This record gives sequence, C-alpha cells and structure tokens, in this order.
Amino acid sequence: MNAQDYPQVPERVSAAVSRSFRASPLLEPMESPHGVASDNKVLGRRIGEQFVDAAKNAVADLTGALPSNVVLGSSRAALLDQLASVLYRRLRLGQEVVLSRIDDPANIRPWRRAADLYGARVRWAEPDLSTGVLPAWQFANLVRPETTVVAIAAANRYVGSVTDVRAVGEAVHNKSRGLFVVDVNSYAPYRVVDIDDMQADVLALDISSIGGPTVGALVFRDSSVLASIPFNDPRGVLGVGGVSEGLLGGVPEAVEHLARLDDFALGSRRHRVADALPQATRYMNGLARRAVEGLQALGTVHVIGVDGESELLPYFDAVERVPRVSFIVEGVPAAVVVDRLLSNGVVAGVVKPGDSELLASMGVFEEIGASRRARRGRHGRKNASSLSGQTEYHPDSGAVAIGFAPHNTDYDVDQLVRAMASLR
Repeated sequence: MNAQDYPQVPERVSAAVSRSFRASPLLEPMESPHGVASDNKVLGRRIGEQFVDAAKNAVADLTGALPSNVVLGSSRAALLDQLASVLYRRLRLGQEVVLSRIDDPANIRPWRRAADLYGARVRWAEPDLSTGVLPAWQFANLVRPETTVVAIAAANRYVGSVTDVRAVGEAVHNKSRGLFVVDVNSYAPYRVVDIDDMQADVLALDISSIGGPTVGALVFRDSSVLASIPFNDPRGVLGVGGVSEGLLGGVPEAVEHLARLDDFALGSRRHRVADALPQATRYMNGLARRAVEGLQALGTVHVIGVDGESELLPYFDAVERVPRVSFIVEGVPAAVVVDRLLSNGVVAGVVKPGDSELLASMGVFEEIGASRRARRGRHGRKNASSLSGQTEYHPDSGAVAIGFAPHNTDYDVDQLVRAMASLR
C-alpha cells in the first residue's frame, strides 16, 4: 500500500523493459516476417531508436498532447530543474514566481533556486491547513502582470487533495503572460490528464508513478512554448543526458496497463485510458474511504487533512481527493508504526521532515505523533522558517503514508486496521 512512493511494476512492463534492453542494440529487419519489404524501414536503424518515438506517443496519449511536444528525461525532478535553469529570462529582477506549499520538493526547489540566482521574487499560494486543499481563488490576487511562472501540483502526494487546476490556469492566463507548470505525478495514476482542459502550458510527471520504468517527462501544450526557450535545440537541452532506450521500451506498456484496467473499453489507447481510469479510481477511493473510517474508529489515530478543524464533516471524500492517506498516532513515531505494519504484511511509507511543505505547515513534524498540532484550523501557522531549512524538527517525527493501486483489496485495508489496532 505504498503507491505514493514505489508503485508496483506490472508484469507486462517489466517484460517489455527486459525485451527492450536485449533488442535495442540490434538493427531493424528490412523485411517483415512474411518476406514483404517495408517502406517505413530505414537502412541501418537500430531497434532502440523506435523506442523513443513509441514512448513519446504513449505519454502523449496519457496527457492529451502531441508526441512532438513531449520531452523525456531521467526523472521529472531533473527535467524541472533543467527547465527552471533555461528559463532565466523569466526569473530576473522585477519578475515574480508563484509556488505552492502542497507541491513535492521536485516542483519547489528548482524554482526557488533559480529565483534566488536570477533575482525573481517568490510568492506563495497557501493551502487550507484543515483539508490540504489549495484554494484556487487566491490566484486572482497572487498572479500579477509581473508573474512569469506559476508552478503547482494537481494533487498532493500524501493527503490526496486535488487542486482545481483549470481555475488556476484561467487566472494565470487572464492576468499575466506567465508560464503555467503543473506537476501531475500524483494525479495521473488516478485521473484523466488533459493538458488543454487544464489550461496548463507544461505538465511534469514520472512514468514510475503509473507503474512504469524510471523515466521522467515534460509535456508542452504546443510548440510555441518550447520555442520560447532561448536555445537552438530546447528539447535536447531539457533532456540533457538522455534516457536508456531499454527503459523507454517499457513506457508504452505502462500506459497500456492503464488502458486495460477496463476489459470492455474499445477504441484508441487514449480513449481506453479515459474510460478505464475513472472506474478504477472509484474502486480505489472506496478503499481509501474504508481505510479512513477504520482508522478513525480506533480513536488513537489522527488522519491528516480529514480530522482537521474544518466546517466540513471528517470524511475522506468531504473534499475532492485521489486515494492517498496519511496519519499519525499519538505518542508513537511513524517509523515504529511502519515497522509494525510491515510485520503484519502491510507495506506503508514514512513522510519525514523535508518531504512535504504541506505537512510541515500543518505542524506534523514538530513532535512525535503531533496530532494536536496537525489539527490546526485552515489558517494555521505559516511555517516559513522550514522553507529556509532553519527549523529543527524532532528526529522521530513524521507521518505514515499509504497510497492505493488497482491491485489493492478490502483485505489489505482490513489488515491495515487490524495491525493499527494492535498498537493500542
């Protein structure tokens, strides 16, 4: 149950990667198995070269973009870091960058570092600390004509809260000429991604988040966004270092795995993904709801973002979420909880200081099992010092995180609750 950190790799993906590593150095045959020559074959072309095109096509199907607007790299963190570096013209003195505290460090650190280097001012979009939701209304005030980059996450990795990305995108484009960058890494495994509908200029994700190989992707809305990068070969600059062709061979199968979650879906791969994902997510959200209700019934567990001081009822789906849940146990370090779960056959993750600005703002890392602090209301304390690395957190602080995948069952949830009950 640790899909937020290490999603399981489907058999079809691992088999494709194995085949691709063996085949990538070989030359393409000039004839089909039936002895018919193909006009599409290029003399002397290696088989591995077609894996690059196939991977871009798959990512395009996943995100509703054109394959020519997909840039592949070693990870989304590396790609975002490179993107922030090459956009130096947008990050000078007098310009502004808007970031959000619900994001992973991968979509915060590169922009902060580049802003510090080139002189841009950083402004922050604050979450509702009782639910973890990033309110879209605040961007009408945050975004100004001087805004050149806005970077947010479509969903939070640990509490699952979903952002109204389209509303944010409309505010960005109505009030500025800024570049709107959206991290869909925690969103893509559960929701249909459409770059045009989201009003995003750039999407970022790791293919490993959907059970694929360790490959990152930047997806651009159109070629004009890529053309705005001040280099002759922006695709080559962003994807510097390249990716193993063997790994790229597993990308199409990862997207195909999502498309096959519905056995009866027909049509193109993009159409089948759009049909299958909502059904799978309804199932996984049901598991998350069952887990939250079971943990709440124990009386010793605080579910972060659900049990906060909000006017909303303490239900998992009181706000829009993907099936990710984080919790703390009063007086018990998260690492101890995870060890107990592991001894009972349940694999979970630990969220440590530095992993999540959202949980830091909620006060989760200030003491062991800090449930009272994590219950802060929607305005909570702005933990600005954590961003500069000056806050000292309790060494044993943290939260337990679980993420659901299609292979999880009711039994997994019940085993989680039983193991947690044994801690009392």
